[in-house]
Amino acid sequence: MVEIKLHLPISSEEDNRWMAMWGANQDVVFSLDTFQKILADNPEENDFKFNIHCDGGSVSEGLAIYDAIRTSGKNIYCNIEGGCHSMAICILLAAPKENRTANKNCRALIHKVMMPVVQYANVDELKRMTEELEREQTAILNIYADRTGTDFETLENLMKEEKVRTADELMSYGFISKINNYNTNLKNDLFINAKKEKMNKKEVLKSANDLLAKLKNLLVGEAVNYDFTDEEGKVLFSTEAEDDTLEIGMSAQPDGTFELPDGRTVTIAEGVIAEIKEASSKTEEEVANLIATNAKLTASLNEAVAMIEELKKNVESNYKPAVRQVNRKSPTANSYDDFKTEIKNKRAQMMGRKEQN
Repeated sequence: MVEIKLHLPISSEEDNRWMAMWGANQDVVFSLDTFQKILADNPEENDFKFNIHCDGGSVSEGLAIYDAIRTSGKNIYCNIEGGCHSMAICILLAAPKENRTANKNCRALIHKVMMPVVQYANVDELKRMTEELEREQTAILNIYADRTGTDFETLENLMKEEKVRTADELMSYGFISKINNYNTNLKNDLFINAKKEKMNKKEVLKSANDLLAKLKNLLVGEAVNYDFTDEEGKVLFSTEAEDDTLEIGMSAQPDGTFELPDGRTVTIAEGVIAEIKEASSKTEEEVANLIATNAKLTASLNEAVAMIEELKKNVESNYKPAVRQVNRKSPTANSYDDFKTEIKNKRAQMMGRKEQN
């Protein structure tokens, strides 16, 4: 796709050359020649997008560009980046309605056709100018009506009001078909959408298979096989039915036992469905596993209690200390009182010796 920036005033190359004579930059207008050169530079390209941020310009040049776009045979897209005023609106309408978009905060001025008045003009000249203005204004209104689907009278009133319009107003009157959404910081949204897509994968595959079977039936005019697939879309087996009906005795192929994404198990023998087993209840399995686990834990707990009781028995002691015996120096003392008496006697003997001395 070739993207064309329409950010310059719409005017002819003749006006452009005239302004260049006064020292202006020659690349200051968007003209019919500009668009034709873009086409010539991209002969193999079919898609062209105008990004519009333009105040408008020459009515005659704008109508010429509009006609050139409409007769180019190319796929045209237009998006309003900022402003789309006056004659730029006709460039916008050159694209099919479904290809016309705008940013949320765009603005567009719809107004009557204007022409500079020559000083000292006579009646004939003013009359001629009036007729020209009416002719150009009617041409523009016809484009509006044709490309928006809004009636001529309503559009004429919009033009008379000469107000700046918002993206919502442009959409309500058919000038655009879509207002662009902001696409930054979409990580969470993308994650949620991917999650939803994963959750709905089975339903999407089933719906696609149902639709395909019905389309084949419609085109061929007779019953066709319905394909049962796994979660990845791979065909497991087929039945002679238009939908996902399964019945014992129904013709199916190939032979074998197949597990469907919903948990059912289908057995096909000798070209017919011999058995259909419903999906087992995962809840019952989980309960059974919990009961078994609980029994193991209870047994382990009882074993641990018994071991602890045994350890307690080994730790407790029946030892009782013996009566402590006083370590006496005198071999003749048989008790503590005897020992005190002996000490007294020795002390008296010692005192008597001192007195004798």
